[in-house]
Amino acid sequence: MLSLYFHIPFCRKKCGYCDFYSITNEKLTNKFIAALKKEIVLRKTDEQVGTIFFGGGTPSILSQNQLSEIAGFIRENFNLSPDCEWTIEVNPESFTEKKVEICLKNGINRLSIGIQSLNDGELKICGRIHDGKMAMQVLQSAILQEVNSVSVDLIYGLPRQDEKSFLQTLETVLKTRAIKHISLYELTINKSTAFGKNYDDYNFPNAEIIEKTVKISRNYLKENGFERYEVSNFAKEGHRCRHNENYWNCGKYLGFGPAAHSFDGENKRGANIADVEKYCEKLNKGELANDFSETLSLEQKKTEFLMLRLRTSGGFALSEFSAKFGGDFLSENEKYVDNLIENFYMVIENGVCKLTDKGLDIADGIAARLL
Repeated sequence: MLSLYFHIPFCRKKCGYCDFYSITNEKLTNKFIAALKKEIVLRKTDEQVGTIFFGGGTPSILSQNQLSEIAGFIRENFNLSPDCEWTIEVNPESFTEKKVEICLKNGINRLSIGIQSLNDGELKICGRIHDGKMAMQVLQSAILQEVNSVSVDLIYGLPRQDEKSFLQTLETVLKTRAIKHISLYELTINKSTAFGKNYDDYNFPNAEIIEKTVKISRNYLKENGFERYEVSNFAKEGHRCRHNENYWNCGKYLGFGPAAHSFDGENKRGANIADVEKYCEKLNKGELANDFSETLSLEQKKTEFLMLRLRTSGGFALSEFSAKFGGDFLSENEKYVDNLIENFYMVIENGVCKLTDKGLDIADGIAARLL
């Protein structure tokens, strides 16, 4: 399956925890869209597209006309499957029902709403420009009932947050009933962010609070019909994010826009330059805005396979590993695998190797030891 990712690199304000590429100069949006359309023409393919994702940045910062222009141009230049999953990330401050109507008319059928928290104190300290009331107005909007699938992003581990305040946010979100997918992200502090640069100025919760938050939240989601299908993602039946699943399954994807990454599903990956101005300059000259590209070695492919597949609840078939890389996974990792199974971090059932909930919590560390 081919997936398309479009990086819309504009935000009204940079959040304290964010290390994704974005800028606040909205005057460049039209220039960016013109360049994006040129990139689409240069890289279009007849291959059928199964999923599309508008990420950022804040894609909902674009106007109704701009969203319609981009979506229409994508439809003109790509062969979309009849059941194509098409997601757009939206933030409460730039959400309008009119924009959602335009999205629906153009084939966008999934929303991912960046709520993060409903606690005004937590939102303020993160630098978010919406408050809890604004977020709830979005979640209670009648038009959400017309969207095929609605997801919400929440972050735990925020300064001054405890398990009670996070659970209150989660409970309130789920009461709106439109939500079919939840992404629970533990706060990651990157040195380049405001949180990282001023770490000592914030009161981050300790490991005990994080552990309580995780346990209570996951139990609550399970009780309410949400299945954990990846380290940080929970969905009701039929509402998994197929676009992200394609990433985790090492599928093929094309990334458009500054800082967007691509992978051919086999050996080659690359990324665009993380600079809007330089991205536009390159495309205006009729050139692709590549920052780097590389051909993966067998060991690199094995590394990515294990890192990605062990993030999912489904894991991987032992026969698939052998077919892709040769050798036998169990014999190559016998002692460590036995230890993981004995300590309830991993199970092997019907030829499938997968991590338990306990194992998923430290999936990256486990995968690193298996490489």
